[in-house]
Amino acid sequence: MTITIIAPSRQETQAEPKGNQPGTVYLDPHMTLVTGTLWSDSENWVEDPLERGLKLILVQSGELSCRIPGHSEQSIKGPSLCTIVNDGEFTSSQIYGTTTPLRYTIVQLDLESLDRHLGLAPRKLLSSGGGDPYMMVRPAPRAMQALATQIATCPMQGPSRSLYLGGKALELTALSAQFLLGERGQPEHKLRITSSDVERVHAARDRLVRSLLEPPSLNALASHVGMSPRKLTAGFRKVFGTSVFGYLHEHRLNEAHRMLSDEECNVSTVAYGVGFSPAHFSIAFRKRYGVSPSEIR
Repeated sequence: MTITIIAPSRQETQAEPKGNQPGTVYLDPHMTLVTGTLWSDSENWVEDPLERGLKLILVQSGELSCRIPGHSEQSIKGPSLCTIVNDGEFTSSQIYGTTTPLRYTIVQLDLESLDRHLGLAPRKLLSSGGGDPYMMVRPAPRAMQALATQIATCPMQGPSRSLYLGGKALELTALSAQFLLGERGQPEHKLRITSSDVERVHAARDRLVRSLLEPPSLNALASHVGMSPRKLTAGFRKVFGTSVFGYLHEHRLNEAHRMLSDEECNVSTVAYGVGFSPAHFSIAFRKRYGVSPSEIR
């Protein structure tokens, strides 16, 4: 895969930001990654053509309203994921908030890439009837937010920067597609997660990350926050986009990456410090980040 970077590095920022400051990464002719920040002083609607394919818009902060054919006006406030699937000649209209800059990460896949990368024909994602585009807006899981931060703060330059950003773009696409298909495929009798349940889920997450070395069992964690194991699992998937222990695994690896980057610790110390054996840690770390822990050190 050829990756061409035409984005400025972190050091090439302007002193006084004005308008839209995008950075663009072309992974191949069928897939595009755009990240940036938009400062708007206009309260007018802006109309743009909708490209055919799958568009993933991760709004990290700020807000906007969006209109596309077949849908009522949607208000999008970060952190949120907006997914648009289109197989026709349509346009979208946006109006941006003027009080807070809009920080965004966008991945666009064309129709060929949908099939080639994900094995998805557009009809599997498009809503039935009318041929209008499909749009879904949901709170962005923490795993997606973490990926967007890693993309925006990429510490590498040259060819390494290209490989790093390319891998993160594909990872964000896969995670978003999994999230989208999970939402579309849920049965009508799915568990209802209330605002009170969301608070309990966050309490469970806090308890989990405080116990990296000896995490509680699912039953013990659910009992601790006053939920059933089934509802806690459903709540984690709704709030964080992953299972309870999928979240724990990701948090352990993120904490290990931070320790390896910022602290004077050897690999074995870091592994034991986040609850892994050194052998298992090396395998999991390479699978997650594409490099061995010793290469980070």
